[in-house]
Amino acid sequence: MQYQWLNQLEQKHHQSFFELYTKEWWTQSRSYDDAINMLVHCDLIIACCDMQDRVIGFARVLTDYTFKASIFDVIVDETTRGQGLGQEIVLRIIRHYDLQKVQSFELYCPERLVPFYEKQGFVRGSSCLMFHQV
Repeated sequence: MQYQWLNQLEQKHHQSFFELYTKEWWTQSRSYDDAINMLVHCDLIIACCDMQDRVIGFARVLTDYTFKASIFDVIVDETTRGQGLGQEIVLRIIRHYDLQKVQSFELYCPERLVPFYEKQGFVRGSSCLMFHQV
């Protein structure tokens, strides 16, 4: 199957992005306006569209372009999982031209996805994850 890879989503992609984005347990309560606002303020995005121009894969990065890059929201449409899209999204982030100086890529994932990310070269960190929500 052929895909179109994007580093930016145009307005025509916003609805299909939002439909993909809000299918996950951590994104279900997010509003359309907030999700689109988030897109505008990411340092980098990688998106994959099918031949109908529907977003079927996505991830975003927040970074200082030198020391750290945090990868968020790696999402692949459930109908296309198992075809290597998630792996390709992560690879495209790590190999992205603008991130070549980054010393550490970090992400959060549920325990069930640890083996997937370990295959991508990630290792468990030793830090405690802390949250402060407003």
